[in-house]
Amino acid sequence: MRLAVLALAITLPIAAQAPATMPLSDIRAGMKGYGRTVFQGGKIERFDFEVVGVQRNAYPGRGRIMIKASGGPLAETGILAGMSGSPCYIDGKLIGALSTGIQFEKDAIGGVTPIGEMLEQLRDIPETPSSRTPLILPKLEPPKVLKAALEGKMIPLDVLMGGDETSALPMAVAGTPLSPETQKLWSGLPIRFAAAPALSPTAGKEEASPLEPGGMAAISLMQGDLDMTAAGTISYVSGKRVLLFGHQLFNLGPLDLPLWSATVATVVPSYSSSFKMAMPVAQVGALRLDRSSGVAGLLGAEPRMVPLRVGLNLGGRKTLNFRFELMDNPILTPVLVATAVAQVLDSNIRGAGFQSLSLQGNIKLAGQNPIQVENVIADLNAGRMAQYVGAMLQAVTLNPFEKPTIDGISLNIKAEERLDLAGIADVRLLKARAKRGEVLPVLVTLQNIQGVRETATFNIQVPLSATKGKAILMVGDGFSLTAADPDQRAVEVTSLGDVVRLLNGALRNNHAYALLVQTQPGAGLRGARIEGIPPTIAALVGDNGSAAGNRLQRHVIGRAVLPLDREVRGLSQMEVEIE
Repeated sequence: MRLAVLALAITLPIAAQAPATMPLSDIRAGMKGYGRTVFQGGKIERFDFEVVGVQRNAYPGRGRIMIKASGGPLAETGILAGMSGSPCYIDGKLIGALSTGIQFEKDAIGGVTPIGEMLEQLRDIPETPSSRTPLILPKLEPPKVLKAALEGKMIPLDVLMGGDETSALPMAVAGTPLSPETQKLWSGLPIRFAAAPALSPTAGKEEASPLEPGGMAAISLMQGDLDMTAAGTISYVSGKRVLLFGHQLFNLGPLDLPLWSATVATVVPSYSSSFKMAMPVAQVGALRLDRSSGVAGLLGAEPRMVPLRVGLNLGGRKTLNFRFELMDNPILTPVLVATAVAQVLDSNIRGAGFQSLSLQGNIKLAGQNPIQVENVIADLNAGRMAQYVGAMLQAVTLNPFEKPTIDGISLNIKAEERLDLAGIADVRLLKARAKRGEVLPVLVTLQNIQGVRETATFNIQVPLSATKGKAILMVGDGFSLTAADPDQRAVEVTSLGDVVRLLNGALRNNHAYALLVQTQPGAGLRGARIEGIPPTIAALVGDNGSAAGNRLQRHVIGRAVLPLDREVRGLSQMEVEIE
């Protein structure tokens, strides 16, 4: 399975001199010039254009030059996706980079990002990747991110980034198209996926375009058994600095991604939006900056990628192994992992009928204990498994304490064509009163989808520290109990190590739990505590950001676990009198 994004790439003289430039203030309607781009193979060709007009404030503080282009295949295709970044010249001076087209256009009319804006935003390319702590938005304090992860739910990208799909930039993705469920993971980013046939390199025989203005370049978000690569054109070269696209990739600021040379197999005319079909050829450097006016990279630099291995056992009949390398970014790495998992499942297991997926694996972080990943999904929708894995990653990458170094992610998924699902049908206490220090027996009846019932016994130790009076017995699966907030005390999360301990102590949905809960005066962040983890309880902020003050809060005083080999669903509560 290959998912390739339509292409970019390069082969240029490292000592290239920066060209003379023309400021936006000197440009007038009717002026004529030429641009450079690749239409076939690696050969850079010229196209002609005439300035239609200038938008002085296309965006606040930013201008855009509108041109009508001609030459090559443009009369048939209009402006092509993949031409973004094509340098445009008047009187031999660089005015900017072609960056926009018009959907369903009949003439090749597009917008050019002024070179002055590109140089202003992209001049300071860092020699090394950023190691700063990722920013946590005010509404996404660690407890909310953690609770979402422990309910198996990813924070949507539109919440993280406030994206507006109406301003989407076309991202050409070739190969097996992303399923509708997988595409939802990307909702909120200014990007559209366009599916097209994938082409793979053939023994290095492709002609890479030169690493100079007008050459093609590729930026790899994911590579291996699933390729996702953004395609565009080199706009400007000075020494080892390279500017591309004339528009943002994601506008994420500092990045670290592989930069490839590329070749164009053909151009694909389309009534909607024509595009170049291209292939990466060789890695030549690293992308380091992503701004609204373009992206910038360094030739010869080495990017760091996150390795991911996914093993898929098809009911014991055979095992498939997949390997990926992913973009290392706090916001997008979890989405890329979820995308890889979703596409592996969508491409190799059936989409209808009874189905169960069991997952075991780990996330290895430098300087931390491995995070153990375990889950069972009995559902027709494999997207729940992808969401669970992505949510665990978000809890790690969106921590506000330090940027984690992910050494590797290893996942083993077993797919069975049956529904391994049990519901909690009944809960009974052998006695309604319990003394402090004694064991409280609890009978739980589980029922599968065929109606077959089985009974198990929990034995919960009532602690000597329990308060006389009423307590609540809560019996359920891990996700339901996490959502029900059995322990309302706040955990003070002060480090990445605390986050790792919380995730490793999470309630799982393939276990049944019995929790004994009492109320006591206290304050804290509701839903922040994960039962069984003993970090200091210290925070004094309520759900709405105000001081919580003293109030009655629930906390777990006793716990028992029933490990199972299936997904459990359901939640039952009843009162117990503590003597």
